[in-house]
Amino acid sequence: MDPLALIATVNATFNGVKKLVAVGREAQDVMKQLGKWADAASQLHGYINKHETRKPGIFEKIGFKGSEGSEALDIMAAKQRLKTMEAEIYHMFLYGELQDLGSAGYSEFVQLRKKIREDREKALRDQARRRLKFIENSFAALIVSTFLAVSIYFSVVIYDLGKQAGKW
Repeated sequence: MDPLALIATVNATFNGVKKLVAVGREAQDVMKQLGKWADAASQLHGYINKHETRKPGIFEKIGFKGSEGSEALDIMAAKQRLKTMEAEIYHMFLYGELQDLGSAGYSEFVQLRKKIREDREKALRDQARRRLKFIENSFAALIVSTFLAVSIYFSVVIYDLGKQAGKW
């Protein structure tokens, strides 16, 4: 997705959080909107991190969407906007409309988000490890079955030759 579209999505969901908080909606509604914001923010973080660490595949066609300057400015704007929104959410928890949850609520929010991120990363690593193990096991089974088939074939050929020669 385009970084500007991601920023627009993050802004829209964040403005929804601010509106819900401003009109005094229930905590459940605010938390649901915060969840939508967190999803959009996560996609934006993914975009930022993808451009910092991603290496293209060997056979992947490399294409760029604009100049280096525009891409750098998009990433800078995304980072700055996310930083500002995080600060506003922190302020909402400590001094604003979500004050009833307090700093403990914000700390729990941050800890849960960190734990979920770690769990997801662990699940991705485990899946990659299981895929590699499957490929290794499949290759080993292919080699063993090929060896067995060739061994059986040669055994049958040797037996037939021996039978024809009258030795068996």
